[in-house]
Amino acid sequence: MLLLTADHVLVDRRFLAGGAVLIGDDGRIVAAGRADELAALPSAAASTRLDLDGHALLPGCINAHTHSFQVLLRGNGDNARNFREWVDGHLYPLVMRLDERAIVAAALLAYAEMALAGTTTVGEFFYVHHGRDGSGGGNTHATAVIEAARRLGIRIALLRTMYDLGSKPGQARFRETADAAAANTRELHALYAADPTVVVRPAPHSLHGASEAMIRAASEIAAEFRAPFHIHLAEQQGDLSFSTSTYGVSPLRAIERMGALSERTVLVHGIWLDDGERALLADAGGALVYNPLTNMALGDGVARIPDLVARGVPVALGTDANNRLNLFDEMRTVEYLQRVSALEMGIVAGADPDSRGTALPLLEMGTANGARALGIEAGRIAPGLWADLVAISLDDPSLWPAACSGGDDLLNAVVFSMVAQTAVRHSWVAGRPLVRDGRLANMSLDEIRDEIAAVVQS
Repeated sequence: MLLLTADHVLVDRRFLAGGAVLIGDDGRIVAAGRADELAALPSAAASTRLDLDGHALLPGCINAHTHSFQVLLRGNGDNARNFREWVDGHLYPLVMRLDERAIVAAALLAYAEMALAGTTTVGEFFYVHHGRDGSGGGNTHATAVIEAARRLGIRIALLRTMYDLGSKPGQARFRETADAAAANTRELHALYAADPTVVVRPAPHSLHGASEAMIRAASEIAAEFRAPFHIHLAEQQGDLSFSTSTYGVSPLRAIERMGALSERTVLVHGIWLDDGERALLADAGGALVYNPLTNMALGDGVARIPDLVARGVPVALGTDANNRLNLFDEMRTVEYLQRVSALEMGIVAGADPDSRGTALPLLEMGTANGARALGIEAGRIAPGLWADLVAISLDDPSLWPAACSGGDDLLNAVVFSMVAQTAVRHSWVAGRPLVRDGRLANMSLDEIRDEIAAVVQS
């Protein structure tokens, strides 16, 4: 067993001074509370103790939506005229060049950056299934990405994309029949069933990428797995006209007509949902993964997050196209986008009746709500959950002066001012080190840089 003590521990949605976390040999949290009380437990008697003086312990961040290969687009396509030009002129040319070495190098780079900024779980929405000529397929590339995550020690939810529409050359690398996609998703799920740090979830790409048969198949698999499924929906204004012309109704209503809207449904983006659709999502018990920085970069729009929060829809966060890989940046951007839209402050916090006006709802978007969206037992510091934890240094000046007082001031500073890349000093996944003293515990950045250089220069 491992007993971690810290100046502050986030327990029961508030920072507890002089707290501790007891972690079992199975990687799950046994107890969390006051350090003196936990140290007195009989089960803690033989534990290894690590005193994190000058630190605060948080649940690790959960990046619920990313396409790791898109990190290779950095510096390319940032100034495209519109979304369509970005897709056709930059994204698909990259897709056509990717081989497995590039896919793995990109995953290592993206996941390493996430880890160093406090992320302990990544939701990888993965769809490059086939070779560059469209041949092959199955789970070879998905498995390679999972193995990259395992090398680093980060938890991964592989959102295996199910895609059968589209005629562009790049889409040949994604497309499968509904039967093949279902079989491959079940096969990948079975392959990693015994690994506690890997889960596999079905992910029909979108209304324009997945047929009704594919979306129905994904919904059925999600029920079979007792897990969520993810789908891009209502990201662009053009998605509305596509859905209306194809299905005769708006995007979420199309999903509902397919019988695929339930508590297992997780929408990605949801920017252009209308009032009725937001109510529909809430009534169904579904969730949303929001990607504010990517939505800004691509000119997508601003989702009605306060309305969703007020309706009780769990909103999680993702980095999507990966120009930046820091969930704390995403948290504060959620709020700031709403402020410039409404010309007011405290918008998201004010929509949550339990937040007491703090940044807690934003923090939980990047932690507990991400766990809900991916169907994993993490995201909070509580008995029985995985010990996926992050230790931040209270000596980091980006947390001053709040670090001196703790409580809600510290919680707010973590979300609104902390520079995660310097403040995050340690992290654990299932009680095993992911980051140690501000460095990756299981790989070096030099190794990853060499992998990226080899890909770029080939």
